[in-house]
Amino acid sequence: MSKSILFRPRVRLAAFGRTFRTRIEGVAAVEFALIAPILATLFVGSVELSQAVTVNRRITQVGSTTGDLVARVNATIADTDVLDIMKVGSFLLTPFPTTPLKVTISLIGSSTTDATNTKLIWSCAYDASNTNNIVCSCPSPKTAFSIPAGLVGVNDYVVISNVSYGYKPALFDVFMKQYYGGSGGIYTMKETVYLKPRSAFPSLTIGGTACPIA
Repeated sequence: MSKSILFRPRVRLAAFGRTFRTRIEGVAAVEFALIAPILATLFVGSVELSQAVTVNRRITQVGSTTGDLVARVNATIADTDVLDIMKVGSFLLTPFPTTPLKVTISLIGSSTTDATNTKLIWSCAYDASNTNNIVCSCPSPKTAFSIPAGLVGVNDYVVISNVSYGYKPALFDVFMKQYYGGSGGIYTMKETVYLKPRSAFPSLTIGGTACPIA
């Protein structure tokens, strides 16, 4: 057997190695395969986060709209009217599901002698999971209710709209945890809106019975 035949495989292997080191075909495909998962994660995460921001803005709109409609009342408002206002406000969430939505509207009044002595006059709570139900109450005696300083003067009133929404990410919640916190895939978004009554304070009636102011 000749020596050239013995060394022929070695020569071919060496030639293949030199060719493998110098050829550049497929480099782009390999690079794309390495960065594709990262790009996909960033894309999906940005879409998820932008949707969460949109929902958060809708929650703010629900709070401002429902509170403003109540604050515009210049006399008496019935609990059924408050329920209608809550339903209208929930439509602002479309096309997102409204079932996790909860809205509470309260009227807070201050003492005739002390602006820092504020109490809850009445409150109505709405849960969108039961669109035909609203729970209104007029605490008697009136209970103390803390609000930020400077919102009301002596013998003054303010309407407060509290909104909470249990947002569930459509795909994954890595970015949601960073910006909103939460656990179990549900993230509670909250918004509180303070509005001064346009003229007279809105006096609530429950089942036709007026809530006492004092």
